Amino acid sequence: MMGQGLSGALPVRNRQPAKVLIVDDDPVVRVLLRELLGDAGHDVGEAADAAAAEQHLQHGNWDLVLLDRRLPDCDGLLLLQSVKERCHCPVIVLTVMNDERDRMLGLGLGADDYITKPFNASEMTLRVRNLLRMTDAPVVPNGREPIMLGPFTLLQPARRLEIADQVHHLTLAETRLLAVFLTRPDEALDRSLLTRIVCQREWAHDDRSIDVLVSRLRKHVEPNPKLPEWIVTVHGVGYLFDSRRAQSSVSPALARNSA
Repeated sequence: MMGQGLSGALPVRNRQPAKVLIVDDDPVVRVLLRELLGDAGHDVGEAADAAAAEQHLQHGNWDLVLLDRRLPDCDGLLLLQSVKERCHCPVIVLTVMNDERDRMLGLGLGADDYITKPFNASEMTLRVRNLLRMTDAPVVPNGREPIMLGPFTLLQPARRLEIADQVHHLTLAETRLLAVFLTRPDEALDRSLLTRIVCQREWAHDDRSIDVLVSRLRKHVEPNPKLPEWIVTVHGVGYLFDSRRAQSSVSPALARNSA
């Protein structure tokens, strides 16, 4: 494993203005978001339904998508899967439903954040800025160098995990969480700390975002995600990445294939 410490403050975004796609059937919401994002210096695209959004995704490279949960021609969560497959960019889901189960479903399918309508303009601007800065900012210094531990090689900029001869493509949040685990193995990390590092916000007692991310990550790294051996739950605290398996373990991907 490379000797790397966790990064602190996020650096200022220094590349071209971000391209943000708004997918919402409410024209008032689209106007408000277009003005907020335009004032922040972003290039903005708009789609009123899933069909129009698919066209934008096919012909453009997007840095962030703001996706309405309810669209006239499609469930927004179905479109979420298409976004993740096509452009691998962060997604903020917008919803009028203040339902924790719905939030967990969206996060489980790959959403990076959830905002309930009506939203506060300042909060929306902050969430967008944080996600875009997280896209550019590795969790650890020298983030363009691979992080290696046991059978795992994580390439942060590409959001790619290599396990033996298999390649797994991760979301932004999954990449950040795995980077924390690989650089702090055998350490019990509480949900509050993980939320601050991975999500760049404070943890609340009803916030299960880290639990959902861990569940998603286990599907990539564990031979049997229901019986985790690498990412272990520390009851009453949070999670621990058990590096002892790295000394004598077979690649989890190979173990899964041979089962």
